[in-house]
Amino acid sequence: MKICILRHAEAEPRGLGVAEAARKLTAEGKRELRAVLKQAREAGVDPEVILTSPWTRALETAVAARDALACKQLIETKSLLPDVLPSHIWGEIRSLRPLKEIMVVGHEPHLSRFAAFLLEAPVAIDLKKSGLIRIEVQDKEGPPRGILKWMLTPKLAGGK
Repeated sequence: MKICILRHAEAEPRGLGVAEAARKLTAEGKRELRAVLKQAREAGVDPEVILTSPWTRALETAVAARDALACKQLIETKSLLPDVLPSHIWGEIRSLRPLKEIMVVGHEPHLSRFAAFLLEAPVAIDLKKSGLIRIEVQDKEGPPRGILKWMLTPKLAGGK
């Protein structure tokens, strides 16, 4: 199974009167995201389902990914909220099988922790906003046993 991990694009700054969960994407964030998604499409990214955090900035990112990658199914899940254990999202992914490719959209540091969980390695990952990681995992019971295939940043995609 291919798992694509997409961090939400740049969002409005934190501030008084703006709830953390309600921060929207900025114009610059949308531009960078489009560049990353264009490269992802050209690289053959083709998720059957996109799982997303319900927070506005992640949901807006997931909708853009759904549209750019012609994905038919988008599911909001609290498993992709910050500070949820990586094993929870892995359990949710396993419940959706058999799938060949899935995308998850969420927040840092949760997504880096999830990537490390999939790789079964204590790695530190600098996942930029709109950054995308592809990991392949064995589709079997037990731990994921992932292999890092590539990582794409907005700068590499020409969006920054």
